[in-house]
This record gives sequence, structure tokens and C-alpha cells, in this order.
Amino acid sequence: MSRKKLRTIAMIPARYAASRFPGKLMQNLGGKSVIVRTYEAATNTGLFDETFVVTDSEIIYDEIVAQGGKAIMSVKEHSCGSDRIAEAVEHMDIDIVVNVQGDEPFTEKESLEKVLAVFEEEDADRIDLASLMTPMSDWDEIVNPNSVKVIVDKDNYALYFSRSPIPFPRDKEINHVYYKHKGIYAFRKQAILDFYHLPMRSLEASEKIECIRYLEYGKNIKMVETHHEGVEIDTPEDLEKAIRLINKENLLIQEGAVIETKKTTTQHKNFPMVPRVVFGAGSFDQIDEIIGGQRKETAPFIYLIDSVFKTQKQLIEDRLPLQQQDTVVYVSTEEEPKTAQVDAIVAQIKKEYKFAPSGVIGIGGGSVLDLAKAVAIMLKNPGSASDYQGWDLVPNKALYHVGIPTISGTGAEVSRTTVLTGPERKLGINSDYTPFDQVILDPQLIKDVPKDQWFYTGMDCYIHCIESLNGTYLNAFSQSYGEKALDLCKEIFLSDTLPKEEADAKLMMASWHGGMSIAYSQVGVAHAMSYGLAYVLGTKHGIGNCIVFDKLGKYYPEGVRLFKEMKAKHNIELPQGLCANLTDEQLNTMISVALSLEPLWENALGKQWRDKVNEQVLRELYLSL
Repeated sequence: MSRKKLRTIAMIPARYAASRFPGKLMQNLGGKSVIVRTYEAATNTGLFDETFVVTDSEIIYDEIVAQGGKAIMSVKEHSCGSDRIAEAVEHMDIDIVVNVQGDEPFTEKESLEKVLAVFEEEDADRIDLASLMTPMSDWDEIVNPNSVKVIVDKDNYALYFSRSPIPFPRDKEINHVYYKHKGIYAFRKQAILDFYHLPMRSLEASEKIECIRYLEYGKNIKMVETHHEGVEIDTPEDLEKAIRLINKENLLIQEGAVIETKKTTTQHKNFPMVPRVVFGAGSFDQIDEIIGGQRKETAPFIYLIDSVFKTQKQLIEDRLPLQQQDTVVYVSTEEEPKTAQVDAIVAQIKKEYKFAPSGVIGIGGGSVLDLAKAVAIMLKNPGSASDYQGWDLVPNKALYHVGIPTISGTGAEVSRTTVLTGPERKLGINSDYTPFDQVILDPQLIKDVPKDQWFYTGMDCYIHCIESLNGTYLNAFSQSYGEKALDLCKEIFLSDTLPKEEADAKLMMASWHGGMSIAYSQVGVAHAMSYGLAYVLGTKHGIGNCIVFDKLGKYYPEGVRLFKEMKAKHNIELPQGLCANLTDEQLNTMISVALSLEPLWENALGKQWRDKVNEQVLRELYLSL
């Protein structure tokens, strides 16, 4: 026999005076207040006969009504949202009321459908209320008392809720899945009225978790698993995360258009730097001491190591402080890093471990360091790495990540960019969360780099300096770093008296300073064209820059003259005829990729750069390589 259709409404309890972030529901989130976005998200699901905001605040009431929404003023002070809802629905003709949290503007339909569906299942008559839970993989979140955990029986009925990790992991090897309780409830009307009239008992008072009251009075709570990760706005930092998500959604909808979330009068960059760095011969052997404080219970460290060291384990792997489930992943650097390569590594890590790793440690040249940064980002953000190619698109902080260069010159150890080739373009993930949390600079690690590779990566640093120092974006900050890096490059690559050990140490410093220079400025023509080479031909970045820069005397006459002098001094022969046999389609793609990097061209040639560079100019340049 079919069940009657249940009359279902959504209630959004909304209190203005939140203790941790007063007035948070009225904060501007992409042109609308948080509470309006939450109301619209719930209404737009189409799951409810009616949606209401129930509040004790005239400010919030007026905000909803002014936007054409429905609001109810609470006539009493309440200690929790459920009491506020119960007062509002006591005399309504309804069957099910869903409590949607006012600070969750990314409430989505699929999760709400799941929680409502339980009232149509075979055991529906047993259910007094239903709620959501999501698997947790980050140990910091598991032990965080602000994150409410839930355990369930074999039929997914709640056994208990707690701010502590439940169950406690007494035996470390047991890989239990922890669940976070998400504050969306679907109540039978009588269940929420019972809650309203029943006094608080000791367990609820101890944990300060209102749904424990239902368990203490024998109510049945059916839990439904969801994998949706919204953003609960409890702090100003949460609001910034939500703003980044809104910006990203608008970027996907409107190609390249970022909504303006707040007016600003400053044009100065406020980029993060690497917070901790150790430099010195033998500093690699301090790695245990350096990362030890970041280890979380049984969560492993993931070491991404250049595959060149796979047959020389005594150089790197045998010196690592491997513990418990720590994993070494050797990665090929035959080609430039790809978004697909990042996605594959992340998928494998998630398959092997229920908890997020303690951290990601990249050991190798620029390609490995870029991969390490990208993997750390993608372990804490949904989707594909290709979704975040661009500027400031990453919503969540990356996993703890460490960079240990074994080749110097790329500047990847300090950069806020991780350069990846995606399905449609070669472009960096450029964000505040990209820079490493820790860098270890040990000159001994680069002493055996082959001569050609040493030259190509060193010239990457040199070309950074030339493009930054001759660019229109130049300022005193980038200039000071760029000039120091350039002086070091000249000393390293033109001096006849510099000992190898000293040259290696100075090259590490040149790489660091060169990376800092472009962090606050930009690169130029050589990098734009090199990106095109890498996208079409897979040409490695260092040698690609050299091949292109060798032909750019028109744009950087003194820099190219000095480059040719360095090349001759070190007997470097660059490949010739690289683009001679390209098809028109390949050449057009190469040109398109290069021209798409507008900030690089503007830095090199000014705001009117399109008057100086076009497809024909680039075609001739590429064919000269």
C-alpha cells in the first residue's frame, strides 16, 4: 500500500548574535548575505512545500522579507535552533520539518533528498528523525572538539554523538572510518515538539550537542551518509573560503569573470612566503626533526621522489625517517607535470588510506616540486587539478607539504605557482595555498647533477631574472631579489675560480632569489613561448626556455648576448629545427597556448602588447627554433 505524501517544510533557524562570529549571517557573500544565500539554496532544491527563516533578529527578518522570502519572528529566547523551530511549527499542519543550518550557504539537493528518503523506506515507522554524516579523513578534524562525531549501528541508527574521537583508536592498526555529523535534520513533527518540552539531561549538558537529548529519551535517529563537503561559516576564515568558492563557481559560469566580493583601494600584492626554510650542507639529514611534529597518529607521510633516484636509494630513500605506513612514490620527470598525473597520484593515495596523510614531501627538481604542491592541494580540494589552473581558485588550505630540491634554478621551491599541463592548456595553480610549508636547501643534494641539466635549470633562473628586471611589472621588491639572483648567476656561470661546492650553494640562493623576484613581478616572452613548446611537444621547461631565449635578441638584447657567452663557455649545444616539421594544427596550438598567457606578454611589452606580437610574429619565432 502506498504511503500518503508527507507535507514537508524547511526551517532555517537564524540567530544574529553568534558567539564565535557575531553577525555572520549578514556578511556579504558574493553580493548577497549569507542567510539569503542559504534560504535560496534550500528553496531552489524544490523539495519543500514551504521554506522559512525563523529568527529572533529584526535585521535578519527584514533581510529575508526584503528579498521576497518567508520569515517568522521567534517570540521567546531559545538556547538552540531546534527549540526555535519547535515554537514556530507547533500549530502548523505539517508532517516533516527539515532544519537547515543558516550558516551553510552551499546546502545542496542531493543530501536533502537522501535525508528525506528515509521516511519512505521499510523502517520509516521506527524513525523519529534523520540526519546526515560524512566520512572524515583528516586527523586534525577528527580530534577537533568543534567537529561532532557520530557512531551508528549496523542499520545506521545513531548510537552516540561526541566531540571526542569515537571510537577511541586504542589499537593503531585498526582503520576505522570516522563520521562527522552534519547539522541538517529531518524531524517528524511530534519528535521536535517532544524535544521542545523535555528537559536537558546530563549527557547533552556535558557534550553541548542537542541531538543527544533525543537519544537520552529513546528516540531513533537514522543517519544517512553523504560525501558533500559544504562550508559552514563559523569564523571569518570560513567566510573567506566561501567567497573563494563563489568566485570559482562564477569563473566556471562566466569565462574568466570573477565577482567582486568587496571594494578595495589597494593594488599591492599580499602574497604568502614559505614560512620555514633550512639551508646548509647536510641539512637534509635533519628531516626527521623537521617534520616530526607534523606526524598525525597513523597518518603517513607521502614522499614523491624523482625516479632518477630509484636505482640510487642510498642517496635519498635510505636516508629518510620512514615510519609506520609512510610511502615512497617515484615519479617520472621525462615530461612536464600533468594534471592527469596529479589526479592519478591523489586517487591512489585516497584508495590506500582512509585518513589524509600527515603531509606530502617532494624531493627532486622543479617538476617533482610542482607535483608535490599540486598533490598537497588536491588531497584537500575536490575535483580535478585542471579545475584549479589559474589564479586564486583553490578554496581549501593544502595538506602540509615540504620541498627539497635536488636541482637548483627553477625557483619552484619558493613559488606560489605549480605549473601543470592540463587537457586544454599549460598553466599554473597560482594560489595562497601553493607555497611549501617547509623547504630544505641542502647543496650536497645537487652536487651530482649532469652538466647539461645543471646548465638548463640554472639558465631558467637567469631567464627569470632577465624577464623580471626588464618587465613593466618591476618594482623595488622584485628588483632587489632579481638583481641579487642575476649577480649570482653571472658569478656561477662565468667565473673560472668558484669551487664546485660554493657554486652549488650559490646556485641554490640564486634559485631562491629568482623565485622571489617573479613572485612579486612576472616572467615574459621566453616563458610564454616555452609553455607552448611544452604543451605540444612535451619539451622540458629548462631546456625549452634556453631554446627560445637563444632567439629573443630583439626583446632582451643584453640578456641574450650574455646567455650566448655562458652557453659557449660551458660548451652547450642546443637542439635545432625543433619546430621545422610541425603540422599547421600543432603550430597553431602552440601559438594559441603562448598568446593565452596575457600577464607574461603585458610584463614583457606593456599593456599594448597586442600591437607588437601576433600570430604571425610567433609563427616566425617558433619556426626559427
